[in-house]
Amino acid sequence: MTQTPDAAPALIPTPSSTPEAKPSVAQCEAGATRTLQRWAEAISRADAPALLALYADDAILVPTVSNAIRGTQAAREDYFRDFLSREGLDCQLGEYTRRVSHKLGTVVVGGHYFFRYRDGSERITIPARFLFTFEEIEGEWKITSHHSSQLA
Repeated sequence: MTQTPDAAPALIPTPSSTPEAKPSVAQCEAGATRTLQRWAEAISRADAPALLALYADDAILVPTVSNAIRGTQAAREDYFRDFLSREGLDCQLGEYTRRVSHKLGTVVVGGHYFFRYRDGSERITIPARFLFTFEEIEGEWKITSHHSSQLA
């Protein structure tokens, strides 16, 4: 079978079917870092809607002060409703490191943070370690998993 000059072979991608270029390592790191910083700020403002919007719909949360694994938006909402109700809650990011998957474009960030809040006249500090994974989903860097545990 002969093809006419204006008919493109079926296996050559057309401009509309060309895959988008993957973001650079620096772009991935910057996107994940911005989302992590927005996460800490939302905790400190006790802004549940802004906080929950940072998580992908199917994200997994293994939280700091609960034994339940939260795999739905409703379960994450339930956890943060209680967690954010602490008086004067504040989150401070400590040192952390990042790793970008060259295959997938996901970012893993592991490090330390601490939470402070008041319990009556007492100031409570919870030092913790964390591991987040981030993915760019529909143009936004979202948390796809988040594990946190108190330091011993």
